[in-house]
Amino acid sequence: MQIVIVMPVFDDWDTAIKVCGRIDKLCQEQPAIRARVMMIDDGSSTRFVPPQPFGFTAIEGISVLELKRNLGHQRAIAVALAYLQHNYTADALVVMDADGEDRPEDIPVLLEELKGNGNRNAVFAERGKRMESFVFRTLYQVYRGLHRMLTGRDIRFGNFSVLPWADLESLVVFPELWNHYAATFIKSRLPYSRVRCPRGTRVGGESRMGFVGLVVHGLSALFSNQEIVGTRLLIMNLILAGALFVLIAVVIGVRLFTGFGIPGWATNTIGYF
Repeated sequence: MQIVIVMPVFDDWDTAIKVCGRIDKLCQEQPAIRARVMMIDDGSSTRFVPPQPFGFTAIEGISVLELKRNLGHQRAIAVALAYLQHNYTADALVVMDADGEDRPEDIPVLLEELKGNGNRNAVFAERGKRMESFVFRTLYQVYRGLHRMLTGRDIRFGNFSVLPWADLESLVVFPELWNHYAATFIKSRLPYSRVRCPRGTRVGGESRMGFVGLVVHGLSALFSNQEIVGTRLLIMNLILAGALFVLIAVVIGVRLFTGFGIPGWATNTIGYF
């Protein structure tokens, strides 16, 4: 199977090369997988200088798509998908991070699931037990609940995925892809399945996404469904306003038509509402 692997990179070139080495080893062990790697240079401060020689024997090629400025990994993925759809062809596309947390050793698992559904449904890696702190896991569950409440859709996976190449033609026309890859795929209603894959450990470097970045990333998933989120928020506000109107009417009714009230209580109660 001919695949193209897309990995956004911001300065961590040494880490990305180590991940490519693991991909090369995978291709050596499974020659049926023929892989090309495209690294998206997301406005790095240092240019990529390929080691001489690479020492890779199974990867069919490594290329770098240079962006003029740092866009963030979601927008870098959007640019890469549009570029690939216009300029490349293959059997499948693999989207993954270049830090090692998306394990190259899990690519065959995703490809096997893709093969099992006749190369029709995309396959996303669903994380099993998360290794982050208790606070992070708690906030993540809160985010998932908020996303499901506001969009009606559960989001339980990230970038790591395998797509049938034919999906690109539909996916790249969604403007929401600029904000959030996984949320846009769900919105596209293209068929997909999930496979449990353990999260790997970073090969090197440090994550540049702090708490604020994580919040922005989560909000981007909601912005990708803005028409649904806006409609649901409007309905919630109308229901809340209707409930308050009924409560105020009850207070006024008690005050005017019964003898249960005491002076000033109705005004104070309505003020609380």
